[in-house]
Amino acid sequence: MKVRKDNRVLTVEEADKAFYLAEGYDVVEQVEKEYKVIEKATGGKTYSIAEYSELETKNEELKAKIAELEAELEFGNAEPDRVEMKAKLTELGVEFPGNISNEKLKALYDESIKKDGE
Repeated sequence: MKVRKDNRVLTVEEADKAFYLAEGYDVVEQVEKEYKVIEKATGGKTYSIAEYSELETKNEELKAKIAELEAELEFGNAEPDRVEMKAKLTELGVEFPGNISNEKLKALYDESIKKDGE
Protein backbone atom coordinates (compact mmCIF):
# COMPACT_ATOMS: atom_id res chain seq x y z
CA MET A 1 0.00 0.00 0.00
CA LYS A 2 1.22 3.53 -0.77
CA VAL A 3 0.86 6.61 1.43
CA ARG A 4 1.64 10.23 0.56
CA LYS A 5 2.30 13.41 2.49
CA ASP A 6 3.30 16.51 0.53
CA ASN A 7 5.80 15.18 -2.05
CA ARG A 8 6.84 12.07 -0.09
CA VAL A 9 5.36 8.74 -1.19
CA LEU A 10 6.07 5.63 0.85
CA THR A 11 5.21 1.98 0.41
CA VAL A 12 4.04 0.63 3.77
CA GLU A 13 2.48 -2.49 5.24
CA GLU A 14 -1.30 -2.61 5.73
CA ALA A 15 -0.71 -3.04 9.49
CA ASP A 16 0.95 0.40 9.63
CA LYS A 17 -1.92 2.18 7.89
CA ALA A 18 -3.46 3.69 11.07
CA PHE A 19 -0.10 5.08 12.16
CA TYR A 20 0.54 6.82 8.84
CA LEU A 21 -3.01 8.20 8.66
CA ALA A 22 -2.53 9.69 12.13
CA GLU A 23 0.76 11.23 10.96
CA GLY A 24 -0.97 13.04 8.11
CA TYR A 25 -0.29 10.68 5.22
CA ASP A 26 -3.07 10.00 2.72
CA VAL A 27 -3.55 6.48 1.36
CA VAL A 28 -3.07 6.72 -2.41
CA GLU A 29 -2.97 4.63 -5.55
CA GLN A 30 -1.12 5.50 -8.70
CA VAL A 31 -3.29 6.29 -11.71
CA GLU A 32 -1.08 6.83 -14.74
CA LYS A 33 1.49 9.43 -13.61
CA GLU A 34 -0.53 10.87 -10.70
CA TYR A 35 -1.58 9.63 -7.30
CA LYS A 36 -5.29 9.44 -6.47
CA VAL A 37 -6.25 9.78 -2.79
CA ILE A 38 -8.12 6.70 -1.61
CA GLU A 39 -8.38 7.63 2.07
CA LYS A 40 -7.65 11.02 3.60
CA ALA A 41 -5.40 11.43 6.61
CA THR A 42 -7.00 11.78 10.02
CA GLY A 43 -4.44 14.07 11.60
CA GLY A 44 -1.04 15.68 11.45
CA LYS A 45 -1.81 17.83 8.41
CA THR A 46 -0.74 21.44 8.31
CA TYR A 47 -1.98 24.21 6.06
CA SER A 48 -0.26 27.39 5.00
CA ILE A 49 -1.65 30.78 5.98
CA ALA A 50 -2.54 31.42 2.33
CA GLU A 51 -4.55 28.17 2.14
CA TYR A 52 -6.28 28.97 5.44
CA SER A 53 -7.12 32.52 4.34
CA GLU A 54 -8.55 31.22 1.07
CA LEU A 55 -10.76 28.76 2.92
CA GLU A 56 -11.82 31.43 5.40
CA THR A 57 -12.82 33.78 2.56
CA LYS A 58 -14.74 31.01 0.79
CA ASN A 59 -16.49 30.14 4.07
CA GLU A 60 -17.62 33.75 4.55
CA GLU A 61 -18.92 33.90 0.97
CA LEU A 62 -20.90 30.69 1.49
CA LYS A 63 -22.32 31.95 4.79
CA ALA A 64 -23.47 35.14 3.06
CA LYS A 65 -25.08 33.11 0.27
CA ILE A 66 -26.88 30.92 2.83
CA ALA A 67 -28.15 33.99 4.67
CA GLU A 68 -29.37 35.47 1.36
CA LEU A 69 -31.23 32.28 0.44
CA GLU A 70 -32.74 32.00 3.92
CA ALA A 71 -33.93 35.61 3.67
CA GLU A 72 -35.56 34.88 0.31
CA LEU A 73 -37.39 31.92 1.77
CA GLU A 74 -38.40 33.84 4.89
CA PHE A 75 -39.81 36.81 2.99
CA GLY A 76 -41.38 34.83 0.15
CA ASN A 77 -39.06 36.16 -2.55
CA ALA A 78 -38.14 32.65 -3.62
CA GLU A 79 -39.72 31.19 -6.72
CA PRO A 80 -42.93 29.27 -5.97
CA ASP A 81 -42.78 25.52 -6.41
CA ARG A 82 -44.91 23.51 -8.82
CA VAL A 83 -47.69 22.83 -6.29
CA GLU A 84 -47.96 26.51 -5.33
CA MET A 85 -48.10 27.59 -9.00
CA LYS A 86 -50.85 25.07 -9.78
CA ALA A 87 -52.86 26.16 -6.74
CA LYS A 88 -52.60 29.84 -7.67
CA LEU A 89 -53.56 29.17 -11.32
CA THR A 90 -56.57 27.12 -10.18
CA GLU A 91 -57.54 29.94 -7.82
CA LEU A 92 -57.36 32.41 -10.71
CA GLY A 93 -59.50 30.11 -12.88
CA VAL A 94 -56.76 29.41 -15.40
CA GLU A 95 -57.07 26.04 -17.12
CA PHE A 96 -53.99 23.98 -17.81
CA PRO A 97 -53.28 20.31 -18.56
CA GLY A 98 -52.25 18.12 -15.65
CA ASN A 99 -49.08 16.97 -17.38
CA ILE A 100 -47.80 20.47 -18.20
CA SER A 101 -44.03 20.86 -18.18
CA ASN A 102 -42.34 22.97 -15.51
CA GLU A 103 -41.23 25.55 -18.08
CA LYS A 104 -44.72 25.97 -19.55
CA LEU A 105 -46.27 26.04 -16.08
CA LYS A 106 -43.83 28.78 -15.01
CA ALA A 107 -44.56 30.83 -18.15
CA LEU A 108 -48.32 30.45 -17.67
CA TYR A 109 -47.98 31.34 -14.00
CA ASP A 110 -45.91 34.46 -14.72
CA GLU A 111 -48.35 35.57 -17.45
CA SER A 112 -51.39 35.00 -15.20
CA ILE A 113 -49.85 36.81 -12.22
CA LYS A 114 -48.94 39.74 -14.49
CA LYS A 115 -52.54 39.94 -15.77
CA ASP A 116 -53.94 39.57 -12.26
CA GLY A 117 -51.82 42.49 -11.06
CA GLU A 118 -53.11 44.86 -13.76
